[in-house]
Amino acid sequence: MKTREIDTQIKENSNILILADYSDGNMAAIYFAMRYLYRPGSLVHLIQTWQKPNFGSSMVRDLSPMLENIATSELNNLKKYLQSRYSMPDDQIILISFEGDLTTFFKTATYTSQHWQVVLGSPNYENFLLRKNRMNEVIDNVSEDLFVLTGLDKDNSISEAFMLADTPKTNSSNLSVLKKIAISEKPNISVCLSSLFESQEVRKRRVLPLIENCKGAKLIFSQVEKGEGQKEIQEFLRSGKSKLIVFEKNLNRKFQNGIKSCLDSWLLKSKGIRV
Repeated sequence: MKTREIDTQIKENSNILILADYSDGNMAAIYFAMRYLYRPGSLVHLIQTWQKPNFGSSMVRDLSPMLENIATSELNNLKKYLQSRYSMPDDQIILISFEGDLTTFFKTATYTSQHWQVVLGSPNYENFLLRKNRMNEVIDNVSEDLFVLTGLDKDNSISEAFMLADTPKTNSSNLSVLKKIAISEKPNISVCLSSLFESQEVRKRRVLPLIENCKGAKLIFSQVEKGEGQKEIQEFLRSGKSKLIVFEKNLNRKFQNGIKSCLDSWLLKSKGIRV
């Protein structure tokens, strides 16, 4: 299946992208996207990546067709779930089986020509931390609003949320999402302000829209001690509660700081293939 190029005439429609490589968290990601991001006319994109291994014997390297078939099969199953659970019309579900990693996809015309709300789910916070190098790559390169779900229970409730406030302001669409969550979930929302907001007056202007839109939730404000907020996020993830992390669009965010990405063997393992 080739990456489907999207007609520019639907650019203004809401584009939701679910990173379906994280298979164990896909149902939570779909639930969140449909409850808090979807609106009539939204396009729901599901992406699975696969790539030819660059290590091992020729037999291992020739696993590409199998990896592509696995990705395509998983995408079709998710499409059937969307259609049966949410009565989604066929033309509002776009499947992307992409040869390469997510960082490469984020640089394609398919991605850069659109505005996105990106969602991924991880079954628990331990998995999130174990894959932090790969997560850092996603966070650095997504260049759009990113919603990360981890440790959600079967009812997909969100008990705690974390927002890294490293942009000049929170855009209206994200305020709307947070407002819906605050009303329906009444979670604790931790807002961590970056070093952009040093003075008390600047911090006040930054947090006021959040206070106004998150009535019903318990808001907790803090400041990044150093770096980009990695330490604060890891501390937030330590408890085993159901969580949401919001990263707003920031082209200058750098979490990875030169850390190498995970080996292809992790990707193979994630597809259920042992080599």
